[in-house]
Amino acid sequence: MTEKFAIYAPLDSRRRPFWLTMPELPTMPRVRSMLLTSGFITLAVALGVSSAGVSYATWVDSEPVSGGTITAGTLDLTIADSVGNDLTNSTLSGVAWSQLLPGDVVSQQVSVTNTGTTPLALTVSTSPSTVINVYVKSGVCSGTITGDSSNTTPTAVGAPLAGGASVTVCIQVSLTPTAVQNQSAPFTMTFTGDQVRP
Repeated sequence: MTEKFAIYAPLDSRRRPFWLTMPELPTMPRVRSMLLTSGFITLAVALGVSSAGVSYATWVDSEPVSGGTITAGTLDLTIADSVGNDLTNSTLSGVAWSQLLPGDVVSQQVSVTNTGTTPLALTVSTSPSTVINVYVKSGVCSGTITGDSSNTTPTAVGAPLAGGASVTVCIQVSLTPTAVQNQSAPFTMTFTGDQVRP
């Protein structure tokens, strides 16, 4: 839409009008409408930006539960001879294997008890010796124990031993071919209990 204005040229003596096409100027109602529209758009953008950064609170609840008391298990061994004497940090009688001769095999039994609460695997090792061989096995003594000497290889004894359980261990001693007459050979046996992991 265009609007025409009559403009008179000042040098025209006849003062005849001529018409020029001019762009339409906005009227007051249209200016007001444009301002209102611009204001609404600005408000909408501002609300959109502000609401995007809003975080809403959420409800949270927590309840404590007592974990009770944790008690560590125990692992301990006791060793007793055939008549019940405690051998822990003590000496096993050497009477049974005194006066050994070449070819002799002499046995003694001990009882090993797991006095702890944790299952354990039992092994026995003996200090190295050039005079005697020491063999061990689980169970009562009968016959000759074969296999590796506990002087050279720690020997596993029986199945895992539960807390409070006991096992009989047979110990056999014999002379080595290099032993000589009247020779003494003290030795130490070490019983080791290793925790069995579930």
